[in-house]
Amino acid sequence: MLICVIRGKKSSLAKKISPIFNPGFYHITRMKNNGHILLLIKRSLLTTLLLILIGQPTIGQEKSDYPPPGKLTKTDSVYLKAIATWEKSGGIKDTIAGIRPDKLKLLAEKCIFTLLNNRQGAEGGLKHEGIYPSYTGFRGFWAWDTWKQAYALAGIAPELAKNSIRAMFDYQDTCGMVADCIFIDTTENNRRDTKPPLAAWAVLEVAKKTHDAEFARELFPKLLKYHRWWYTHRDHDHNGLCEYGSTDGTIQAARWESGWDNAVRFDSARMVQNNSHAWSMTQESVDLNSYLFVEKKCLVILARIAGDDSLASDLQAEGSALARMIRKMMWDEQEGYFFDIDLFTKKPIRVMEPNGWIPLWAEIVTKDQAIKIRNHIMNPEEFNTFVPFPTVAANNPLFNPEKGYWRGPVWLDQAYFAISGLRNYNYRQEAETLMGKVLKNCEGLMDPKKPIRENYHPLTGKGLNAEYFSWSAAHILMMIREAKSK
Repeated sequence: MLICVIRGKKSSLAKKISPIFNPGFYHITRMKNNGHILLLIKRSLLTTLLLILIGQPTIGQEKSDYPPPGKLTKTDSVYLKAIATWEKSGGIKDTIAGIRPDKLKLLAEKCIFTLLNNRQGAEGGLKHEGIYPSYTGFRGFWAWDTWKQAYALAGIAPELAKNSIRAMFDYQDTCGMVADCIFIDTTENNRRDTKPPLAAWAVLEVAKKTHDAEFARELFPKLLKYHRWWYTHRDHDHNGLCEYGSTDGTIQAARWESGWDNAVRFDSARMVQNNSHAWSMTQESVDLNSYLFVEKKCLVILARIAGDDSLASDLQAEGSALARMIRKMMWDEQEGYFFDIDLFTKKPIRVMEPNGWIPLWAEIVTKDQAIKIRNHIMNPEEFNTFVPFPTVAANNPLFNPEKGYWRGPVWLDQAYFAISGLRNYNYRQEAETLMGKVLKNCEGLMDPKKPIRENYHPLTGKGLNAEYFSWSAAHILMMIREAKSK
């Protein structure tokens, strides 16, 4: 049963009605004529009709200078303000990775435009503004994407960065878990899994860039609850090393939780039950535990801002213990690399992927380990391809750079983690060389008129999958910012 109610000039309004259908739901549609609103909802046998009167905004919407996603122009005030803020922070004055400052300036502006053009205001189930992965084909906020995008925008569009983080924590459950992704229609929200934990990393960066201790104190209890959730619901054998998993026991949702939807390293994984609503994959992942180490470091600082020095000391001790475990249990001396390990045997799952250099970014590794990781990264048969950092080593028989998704294509977040990790251990020349290859060889990246892509072909540089991709833009900004500061 479908009921339509229109108030005002019916002839002009009727042409503008295009409710987006989802099973059991008709989407809120805002009319542009005099602020009239049409709301249609259909649920089984019960039909609810809500009419919002003239001039009142839809629930969850706020007045904003931002246009709808995909409609930003370079004359819009929000874009000009973000560019001015970027320039005020220092802009780009030097050649980086062999690329002139004027070219890098255009690239940075392209990244900022991409992020702001994907901004979606609060609407329906989205209680705060945030950023779509891309306005082409995506209509929700994802947790992992949000943490990365907020980190990049902390010193450029700080309120958007803050609100995008708040949007995800609007859907933190009573146990502490944050939903994987959220939508205007909350029936589409995915609570089957979460995403890798980088929330405290993002919050601390925003708090630092904005000098906003109150924001840090606001989010700290939620961050701590989320952090503790991992150890309650994703540590099957309670040894302090966590696993990716799901709330419904499915392997697919567990892979989604990793962010690496179809990674080769998960090909043989199975599921084990932790409690009535938590399952884990049968491997302890080195990237996950490295992220958790970084979260502990960030939570230490946030705890001190919150005035809890005792908790800060406890978190610091936890972090030191976790780093020791990662170095001891997840390092494979035979290959000179970090790997996920089997949950039961603790033997390495020897698939050479970027997860092995996340400890380098997290600053967990010894100098001897760092040089061996560096050697793998610089090996043309493994990761030093035309566009470096494929998501599985190029000499792996399952390497599929065209259609592999997480089985070959280059994702720029993983490129960032590698380049930042190399800098952490003073491999600055290697970092600059590889950064130059990424920026110059990814198709269209240096062309202001061409879109930033979701991922790239490591052997040809061809852009793959979605266009105008937010987290790619975010990590390019991070690379540029860190390169000019070190």
